[in-house]
Amino acid sequence: MNNKQVTLFFTFLILSINNAHASSITQCVQPDGTIEFTNQGCSKSNRYNSKSTYKHNSTQSLVKKTRKKSNRNSAPFRQTSFVQLQKKLLKAETKKESEQHAKIITEKVRSHAQKGKLRNAYDMVAATYVKLSKHIKKRQWEGLEINIQTVKIRSLFEEILITQSTISTAKELNLAIESAWEKHQTNY
Repeated sequence: MNNKQVTLFFTFLILSINNAHASSITQCVQPDGTIEFTNQGCSKSNRYNSKSTYKHNSTQSLVKKTRKKSNRNSAPFRQTSFVQLQKKLLKAETKKESEQHAKIITEKVRSHAQKGKLRNAYDMVAATYVKLSKHIKKRQWEGLEINIQTVKIRSLFEEILITQSTISTAKELNLAIESAWEKHQTNY
């Protein structure tokens, strides 16, 4: 091989390596809903949104949009219908209205317990209790008046939540819910 051939060979080698080198940028949706761009891929807890491959000497990129499908169903306390019920409960202005929404929520809890999903039932109770507590805390922080019905309904869900460590069947949970409602009615 003469010098021209060697020089030509290394030139083509360098150009091919330069074009072959590409980086991938992945768009990940975080659990809190924010979007993060990374070149290291998404963690397993994040949803994979799209992946773009950019070549150094190219102005075009290959964009492949795909979504990972979740293997698990959405937890009952995160489902849109349940979250809407919680929002209605927070917006309730009268005793009757707040009790009506709380009864609907406890009926959903009972139905999950009857299906043998006791953990999901307690998750729903806990999620409602947390939403009510956050709402009360936010109102206190802002210096706004706190609706007494919201405090009373929160104590109802607290009574149900306290029984979690002692209950192992749907029948026992139903008794705990009934007991909490009776206590709620007598305290009102």
